[in-house]
Amino acid sequence: MAISKYIEDGNEFWKVYVHVRSSADRNRRVQKTITGLKSESEARREEKKIIQKISKDVQQQDNKGLGWGTVVDLWAEEVKMGYLLNVSEKCADEYLSIINKWTKDWSDLFAGDITRAEGRDLIIKLQNANLSKAYQKKIKNIINNVYEWGIEYKHIKGRVDGPLKGLIVKVDEEKPPEILTLEEIKKFLMSAKILGSKWFYLWSAAILTGMRSGELHALSWSRIDLEKDLIMVHESYDSTKKCIGPTKGRYWRTVPINSSLKSLLLELRQKPESHISPFVFPRFKEWDNGDQAVPLKTFLKSINIKPIKFHALRACFATQMLANGVPAAVVMKIGGWKKSSTMDIYLRLAGVETKGATDSLGFMPNEISFGDNVVSIFSGRSMND
Repeated sequence: MAISKYIEDGNEFWKVYVHVRSSADRNRRVQKTITGLKSESEARREEKKIIQKISKDVQQQDNKGLGWGTVVDLWAEEVKMGYLLNVSEKCADEYLSIINKWTKDWSDLFAGDITRAEGRDLIIKLQNANLSKAYQKKIKNIINNVYEWGIEYKHIKGRVDGPLKGLIVKVDEEKPPEILTLEEIKKFLMSAKILGSKWFYLWSAAILTGMRSGELHALSWSRIDLEKDLIMVHESYDSTKKCIGPTKGRYWRTVPINSSLKSLLLELRQKPESHISPFVFPRFKEWDNGDQAVPLKTFLKSINIKPIKFHALRACFATQMLANGVPAAVVMKIGGWKKSSTMDIYLRLAGVETKGATDSLGFMPNEISFGDNVVSIFSGRSMND
């Protein structure tokens, strides 16, 4: 609060400035300035009136809870600290970025005042942006999660659910993930070896371990036990922040080393650079910047194999393991998957659950008799020829 005197056109006037900050939300304050007052006593009277009026307004606002922007910031901090969602800090930053981008118009509104109509407007905005239905659903789920948390902790008042609750976003028709077949994997790795690709060791390890790109980037020799044939996975590289942190699931796991991977690692261990760097795999600029998919797609195109994302090498690992009879629960433990829904997709790709199911359908005749002629229905030739 402040009362000050100023001169205008040779006349003396008084100015009053008042601001009151919310006790519930330190980012919120109400301000008011009055000028043109003719005496200090008049200014004092006006100051009292303004303080009473503004304090009442702030109290009314406090009864509405926090603003949407403040709720989002508090929620993001809880997520980053691991109290809400079991995700990495990178994922938490991604969620915050998504919310800030698509709810920018809500940032100055009370979270409790955002209506269902504004929720529908957001859905329309997402549709007009030509986002996939799956991505639209992801945004909706994140916002619903913020509201559920905010209401539970009484940061949002005056409502029992969020403005997007109950609004339907139809998911796109499911398409099978792009992965490589066993023959394509063999051709891919053989070609990379013969052509001397600098990515050969990394690509091979990705398929043989199911480890994520960031986990392979952070992997050091100290985490490899060649006597027990185990890899300890507990760190991951963040290409955005250029630093090493916890894995996506925020827990450690072990990956068994088979004979092929062991030969690969021993070969890498003999290279001069392995005696200098603590890390298993050589560093590449594209990989450091998170662009590891680009050289992979380029190489696959060059050998006439459909291009896939680097992350799809992880799916190749899972489907081949499942196809070879490894139980889904074991594959999930090795690869660090927590959602059975993801493994269900790989089970379908591997065809494990349906393999051999039609073998009992032996009702098709091998031959059909037409009088004196017996015809094989598959060759189309008469048995009397």
